[in-house]
Amino acid sequence: MILNLALWFGLHVVFQRVYRVEAWGLDLALPELASVNWAAALLAAAALLAVFRFKCGTLLLLAGASLTGLALHAAGLVSL
Repeated sequence: MILNLALWFGLHVVFQRVYRVEAWGLDLALPELASVNWAAALLAAAALLAVFRFKCGTLLLLAGASLTGLALHAAGLVSL
């Protein structure tokens, strides 16, 4: 259940448009590949690198990602 929530959240953050496909008893959320949010994708990739390569702790990761997001927003590179 946690993996399902993580995938749903990640999909909706990295892609601006997600559509549903219902077939053969499945209900899938598929992204529109042209709608990728590059800032969110790069921030997620940096967070993965920090956790798995550099063994970054949770509080440091959250602080770094939050400050990076705020800096990107303040610079006008991303919007809410």
